[in-house]
Amino acid sequence: MELNWLDRTLDWISPSLGLRRVKARKQAEIALAYDAVRSDRRKGGWNPNSTSGDYEIGVSLVKMRDQARALYRDNPFARRISREFSKRAVGYGLTPQCDTGNPALNATVDGYWLEFVRNCSSDQRTNFYAEQKRIALAAFVSGECLIRMWNRRPEDGLAVPFQIQVIESDLLDHGKTETLKDGWITQGVEFDLLGHIRGYWLFGQHPGGIVQMPNRTMTSKFVSAEYVLYHGELERPGDARAVTRLSAVMNTLRDLEEYMDANLFKKKIEACFAVNVETAEGPDGAPMGQRMTDANGRTVEKVEPGMVTYTGPGQKVSTMAPSVNGDFPSDVKTYGKAISSGSGVPYVTAFDDLEAVNYSSYRGGAISFREDVEEYRYNWLIPQVLDPIWQRFIDTLILKGAIPQKAYPVKWNPPPFDLLDRRAEAEADEIELRIGKTSFPELCGKQGVDPEKRMKEIEQWKPRLDKAGVTFNPKGAVNGDSQNPPPVS
Repeated sequence: MELNWLDRTLDWISPSLGLRRVKARKQAEIALAYDAVRSDRRKGGWNPNSTSGDYEIGVSLVKMRDQARALYRDNPFARRISREFSKRAVGYGLTPQCDTGNPALNATVDGYWLEFVRNCSSDQRTNFYAEQKRIALAAFVSGECLIRMWNRRPEDGLAVPFQIQVIESDLLDHGKTETLKDGWITQGVEFDLLGHIRGYWLFGQHPGGIVQMPNRTMTSKFVSAEYVLYHGELERPGDARAVTRLSAVMNTLRDLEEYMDANLFKKKIEACFAVNVETAEGPDGAPMGQRMTDANGRTVEKVEPGMVTYTGPGQKVSTMAPSVNGDFPSDVKTYGKAISSGSGVPYVTAFDDLEAVNYSSYRGGAISFREDVEEYRYNWLIPQVLDPIWQRFIDTLILKGAIPQKAYPVKWNPPPFDLLDRRAEAEADEIELRIGKTSFPELCGKQGVDPEKRMKEIEQWKPRLDKAGVTFNPKGAVNGDSQNPPPVS
């Protein structure tokens, strides 16, 4: 875009004013270049804004979070979707695999880790793997979750003097946004001039709590990022906060719930059967059934099922029955597919509907879901939560003098996905292992098992099995052929 004389003049007088004019002209040119942004009747009421992710989240986060939690509490589909995702993502927990190169040191670290797993929670009510589930569920429903890391004193009697506290994102001061001399604060998250997170502004207790906790105030205070972990799927570049995974389907979930309530009310009306008797002889004409008087003095008659009556002279009987129409199951499935697409949980899993599902379609949906879960694990849960906790765990052991001072890398083994066809997938694993496409440690890791521990179990049990005459790889099964293997000796 070339600058005309007015652009150059404004740029000379006021560079900022000239820049705004150039940007406005450029945006106008872009708007004319795309059909998607041209106005027509189909886009009536659609007025998107060129605002940052932080701005959009800032004006919506609290209400959207509250509505998502209400859906989780009361809507059966929202509850199942949330629990299914967190269950598949964490299951019985992602377990660490430490490789120091020293088996004895590995055993020492593993022993301390078991102690930490049992006593990691500051409220002493859950173990570390249950906390993983709570973190994943909170992030799915509320969009984000915070983890406080506490150093404990020796007199607290913990084998590993380090605990965590999972807290809701409500404790992060959403209204704390300001400019600092050496950085800025956005919705309770403080950054330095390089954009690094320095810490978080946290309330002393939950703003929606029912009990005033001692020595706690509702004035937020700065807590260094060294002691706080933030977990959430940050979607737009520069976002300080994350939103619920239900954000795109909240209205659809409510619509489906209201549609189901309306259908239930309609069915109740359809189940009603009423008889209207027209008589030309007044209220004392011949009755249709047993006649009685209600508490208000009105005359009513009781008509029983299977009853055959004959009307009197001048009487005419007509029935009142509501019409039955609509395709409720089809409508629910349409809503369900939209909800499953927006939430990332397959329709079969979200709505527990296996009708008209075959192996291929189920497997295709499961593979896509598996990829979504693995992306969440390795891009968000592990780097934001598990790796920092492991590093603090190792640092605590070093400060305690329990292990030498050295960085110990870790690999997290997630629980395996359910096999759709155990035989077919086991044979595929065997082939990949034989041709070198995968390794024994990698194969064990996919099953959520530490390969060192699995190898140790094999070493311990193989002599006993051999002595007992038990063989799991029978002679005659050539090249992994398990179609017709000979009987196990």
